[in-house]
Amino acid sequence: MTRRSFIKIARDLAVEFANTAAPEGDGGSALESWRDLVDFLELRGGINREEGTRLRALGEVDAHACAAALERALELRATVRAILEALAARRPLRADWVAGVNQALGWGTGASRLVRQGRGWRLAFASTLADPLWALAPIARSVADLAAQGRAVAVRRCANPRCVLYFRDTSRTRRRRWCSMAVCGNRMKVAAHTRRHGRRRSA
Repeated sequence: MTRRSFIKIARDLAVEFANTAAPEGDGGSALESWRDLVDFLELRGGINREEGTRLRALGEVDAHACAAALERALELRATVRAILEALAARRPLRADWVAGVNQALGWGTGASRLVRQGRGWRLAFASTLADPLWALAPIARSVADLAAQGRAVAVRRCANPRCVLYFRDTSRTRRRRWCSMAVCGNRMKVAAHTRRHGRRRSA
């Protein structure tokens, strides 16, 4: 099975996750299955390859639990988008959003275990991969990091009113407006050029 492709315009896992939301007027979503979610997390570095393999296998063993986890993932995505919108507008975060992120952070619990290292052993933290909700904890950590930075983090929504994508402005001047200059930036420039010339011809 081929992997679904995902838009990549940011370095933050939470921002990339928020951008998997379908464009307005499009009934689809870039996250339509448990495998889509696991592929996204692995491609974006939220989990490693071994964890991805185990989580995909879990989808075969307990499809019901993984389907429920996907629903929670979509709920978390809505919360992440609300938080990013508030950060972009420099508005305070609502308590229920924070509670949702804190709950998702708790899904990443695990325990210290002895794991093989060469001929010996070492102590390492092992996540509770038996619970598919564990997969959402890296996203929660990412959005929690952005929320903790508050106004210091320059989260923006694309200036194209028809675009639903967010990005983190790391430009030197902090004046970036578009999710991608190659996509929305050029489209908006062409549209503005057409409007200007249309007004001149009318005059």
